[in-house]
Amino acid sequence: MGNRALRHPLNALYSLNMRALRYIVTLCVLLASMVLTPAVCSAQRQRTLERSTMPDSLTRSYRHSEAVKSLTIYGDTARAKEIWHALIAEDSTYAPALYNLAQLEDGTLEALEYARKAFAADTTNKWYVRAYATNLIATRKYTQAIPIYRRMMRLAPNDLETYHALAILYSYGGMPYTAITILDSAEIRTGYNPYLGEMKLHLLIDTYQYERAMEEGKKGVLEQPYDARAHINLAEAYERGGRDSMARVTLEDALKIDSTNIEALTALALYHERRGDERTMLNYEERIILKSDLPLAQRLQRLELLTSDRALYGRNYIKIGSIIQRLAIANPNNRKVADCYVNHMVALGDLDEALTHMINHIDDEGTTPQHYLEILRLATYLGEEEVVREWLDKAIDRYPTDVDIVSFTGFYIQNKGLYTEAIEVFKAGLSEFEDNADRSEMCGYIGDIYHELGKDSKAFKYYRKALAYNSDNAMVLNNYAYFLSLLGKDLERALTMSTRAVELEPSNATYVDTRAWVLHRMGRNEEAKSVMSQALSLSAQRDASLLAHYGDILWSLGEAFMADTYWKKAVAQGYDKEAMDAHIAEIKTASETTKSKKR
Repeated sequence: MGNRALRHPLNALYSLNMRALRYIVTLCVLLASMVLTPAVCSAQRQRTLERSTMPDSLTRSYRHSEAVKSLTIYGDTARAKEIWHALIAEDSTYAPALYNLAQLEDGTLEALEYARKAFAADTTNKWYVRAYATNLIATRKYTQAIPIYRRMMRLAPNDLETYHALAILYSYGGMPYTAITILDSAEIRTGYNPYLGEMKLHLLIDTYQYERAMEEGKKGVLEQPYDARAHINLAEAYERGGRDSMARVTLEDALKIDSTNIEALTALALYHERRGDERTMLNYEERIILKSDLPLAQRLQRLELLTSDRALYGRNYIKIGSIIQRLAIANPNNRKVADCYVNHMVALGDLDEALTHMINHIDDEGTTPQHYLEILRLATYLGEEEVVREWLDKAIDRYPTDVDIVSFTGFYIQNKGLYTEAIEVFKAGLSEFEDNADRSEMCGYIGDIYHELGKDSKAFKYYRKALAYNSDNAMVLNNYAYFLSLLGKDLERALTMSTRAVELEPSNATYVDTRAWVLHRMGRNEEAKSVMSQALSLSAQRDASLLAHYGDILWSLGEAFMADTYWKKAVAQGYDKEAMDAHIAEIKTASETTKSKKR
């Protein structure tokens, strides 16, 4: 009560006035409602009437809006497409529907046609123009895109994307100077843009305008003093312009901005490589390869480039080996790094260390049958019989259906003279494999063993099985044909198979030799001589058996002196001399017998 007495005297008047004001407003609303109700009802009736007589164009607009809503709000692409296709079926020039369909079918010829029609309907709409231009590029119609982009440039003179696209099109079309002019126009209109500036710099370098390129590079550095890439671009301009020392200093400045910048490190590595400074180049490569934040796949790729250059690797194997070793220490359980280290050990000739490393990493993630084969091959080479037997068992247990593992096992046992056991290994593989090509290989190997045992009927049986599984098994075709020719049996079939083997592997000297030998056995020695010449030209090592065969063919043609020359060459290449002497004596005896019969 006391508080009310302390209020300001004007407060009471204020309350009275507010009550009066509310009363007046209420009265006005009541009067207005009485007056306006007929008018409101009339307006509602008018809108209903207008809706019932709505023009087609407004109906299309409403349906177009529904399509947009279906796509953007509900993600219902199919419904949106259905509506837009219906709209253009009614009016093939309805641009909004054409434009949206072009966006949905982006990059296809269908999209291009939609975009073209939208553009034709309204050539002043920059969205339609852009859609048409981008779809022309997507469908590789570059020449047609240029005038469209020029129109876009007039419609949106400050759109940098348009200048960029036009510059690329002119550059691609062999007009780099026009591209530079376009980029100059962009800079005049919108000011310096680092991305377009970099593009211009490289175009200036490509057109040998090195001074201008340097100025462009300096501008980029001035605009972006703490951007390492700007310095790298300027360095490239300096180097191409013959200012090597300035290029090196500028690259080092880029590295000072960010000592871990991959582009700067790479640019410096390449700079020193071009100058033959391999030591400095490898120092920068080491920094890149050992960067833990760089994806390991990229680092391994760089390392592979270093090791694939055999001359570079040979000159710097200690440095490159140090990089590999440090990478292996930093990534102790990575399969690919382990493989890289093993390859380095093999290259150095440290085969025992390589074998130990292979075995230590056999349980790493990513191990394949090939890793087991590498252990087996290296252990075989080193004569580690116990290791070979141990890992043969492990390999077969882990990969019983791998054709390479089974093949190695069979060959290893066969080389020990255990032919029956080898046949059993290949037969087991034959029962395990589902792929006909693998089955064909197993049958071929079994056939080879039976031939070696002198059981040609069984050998030919398995060769026929092999070809039933895979009629284009080139090795089986070749071996079957050669062994038939040795027996002088079914030579026409042998020639057909041998010819097919050569068709499959035309650069295989052994297969070409077989074809020549079959022709010789058929008495077609002129053809045999020509084919054998091809075999010798394909044989880099001048294989002794090929030389011996050529001597036989020459003898059959009456070229005794040349035949004797090639027989001697065969012996020089490793053919057993006693066997050759016996062979020559046999041929000469047969020849004399034939002459006597003719007399």
